[in-house]
Amino acid sequence: MTHLTTRLVILLAALLMAVTGAYDYHHLVQERDRAITQAGEDVRVFAETLAVAIRKNVRRSGTTTELQGLLDGILARPGLMLVAVFDPGGRVVVSTAVPDVRPPAVDAAIDTALRRREPASFTLPTGSPQLRVIRPFRWLDDRTAAVEVRQSLADIEQDFTRSRKDVIVSRLVVLLLFVVSIVAVTRWSIARPVRALIRGARAIAEGDLSQRIDVTRSDEVGELAREFSRMAASLSTARQALLAESEARLGLEREVHQAQRLAAVGMLAAEVAHEIGTPLNVISGRAEILDRILAADLPGRRHLDVILRQTERITAIIRALLDYTRPRRPARRPEAVVPLLARVADVLAGRDRAKGVRLRLDLPWDLPFVLGDAEQLQQLFLNLLTNAFDASPAGAEVRVSAGPTPVLPEEGRVGIVRGKADEPSLPIHIVDTGPGMDAERLAHVFEPFFSTKKLGRGTGLGLPIVEEIVRAHGGSVEMLSIPGHGTEVIVRLPLALGEEAPSAARGVAAQEVRGR
Repeated sequence: MTHLTTRLVILLAALLMAVTGAYDYHHLVQERDRAITQAGEDVRVFAETLAVAIRKNVRRSGTTTELQGLLDGILARPGLMLVAVFDPGGRVVVSTAVPDVRPPAVDAAIDTALRRREPASFTLPTGSPQLRVIRPFRWLDDRTAAVEVRQSLADIEQDFTRSRKDVIVSRLVVLLLFVVSIVAVTRWSIARPVRALIRGARAIAEGDLSQRIDVTRSDEVGELAREFSRMAASLSTARQALLAESEARLGLEREVHQAQRLAAVGMLAAEVAHEIGTPLNVISGRAEILDRILAADLPGRRHLDVILRQTERITAIIRALLDYTRPRRPARRPEAVVPLLARVADVLAGRDRAKGVRLRLDLPWDLPFVLGDAEQLQQLFLNLLTNAFDASPAGAEVRVSAGPTPVLPEEGRVGIVRGKADEPSLPIHIVDTGPGMDAERLAHVFEPFFSTKKLGRGTGLGLPIVEEIVRAHGGSVEMLSIPGHGTEVIVRLPLALGEEAPSAARGVAAQEVRGR
């Protein structure tokens, strides 16, 4: 295990070396660059002076015989390695150099300087760094000649290397003194009280809540020790209270859960029996009487057929409500969504006609088939569309569509998801323009008996039943809402892959149903 003192020393030493090393190296490099720049200026001035002297010598004597003596006399300059004179044709007229330096030769740099009549200077990338300066000047016939001077930079590089070694040695000495000081301070001031805290924490982890830390200091470490002791005392008190409360809470939770289930079943039975059962029986009985006495070819007979068929559906829905606590497994088979929704729209044709709410089925007839129980899916969409109708203001439109992305904009949108559609699924969107819901209300919409409707308008079981149906089908239901702008419900139902789709009637892809 790495001790805190060791890690702190390593970190601080590395930081110190990195900062001071980078600064010293940058400073040394700047000093070397300044020395090289100054050397370059000196060599350029020397080359210009030499070019003037050569031109005067040649013009005075009319020959180049005295140039060799002139060059041999200046080779004693410190660091000077080579001096050469080139005529306008680029040939070497005269040259001198120290031993081990190759004689000068015409290259691209000489040709460029002669042609452009411009001086040039650069560093040669050789084993021993050299500064090369080429200075053009006028020859006897006013054509351009050039003088080349090479200066050694070895002394500058040696000074740089020597200074670097001196800096490294001095920094290592400072680092050693720094490390010794940090080790002494941290072991006494930090490591000792931290080890006491570690021993106390281990004792508490093993269940000994009587452990206390005795560190008499007025800094942060002392405050941490005092807080540790107070924490241990609070944990000891809280553990005793928690044990007593846990036993009481378990018993209370069991009682509350049982009471909730009994209340749900009781309220459901009372609502169904009193509010729906009796009038439904009356409607069904009267419809059966009319079915027996009316002729089969009457023009309005189809309305009676709708009443009979829908009363049977309502009876099935009532059974599903009563089976909420014991839902049946769906009889899944390939189903076409559009005809199913068209039947639901027919049921809702007379709903809220006074408000003028419209239902728009914006669905293509070539939608893929889903795998589901037609009766349960019809109940699912009936519950969702009923909620959308109730939430919509007068003259509004409830739209049903299909697509991979939500219809409501993302800005200001809150959402909740129930179930998980693992298989390839078909998303159906139901969008209203009602008041919407905030995140707090949306979090409770799938709870039994929670309702945003006015008293007497809903039982709060519609969305819980939707959730049960969706989960039983292996799909998901997502509710999105923007307060003040509307709500969108996305139902994802598994596709009927590899199944033979049943035949279904075809009709108009989009339709509007006006409510009463």
